[in-house]
Amino acid sequence: MAKKLNFVGVPVYMNGRNYYIPSLSKRQYQENAERLASPIPEGTPDAQVLSRFDDIILMAIQRNYPDVTAAELDEWLDLNTTRLAIQALTGASGLETVSGTVEGE
Repeated sequence: MAKKLNFVGVPVYMNGRNYYIPSLSKRQYQENAERLASPIPEGTPDAQVLSRFDDIILMAIQRNYPDVTAAELDEWLDLNTTRLAIQALTGASGLETVSGTVEGE
């Protein structure tokens, strides 16, 4: 039987399965609003862009999967899945439109 998710999220395929990334909590969003809203300068290396969101992605994922660690995400995320996770997170948080949200797995 599949585990019921705590929060509606957008699926991102990592580590052989879909992880449903929800929006941030109100508190999490408020604490990270400046970083989420500030533009990324043109020409910023991908590694810097991606690492800017590591802890925010982890916070969101842990809302549905509290046992996921930063070390695990470092192994699971690559350029593609990090971009998908950022899109899922920002869309789910209302920063842009996202379709295909799923209530559970």
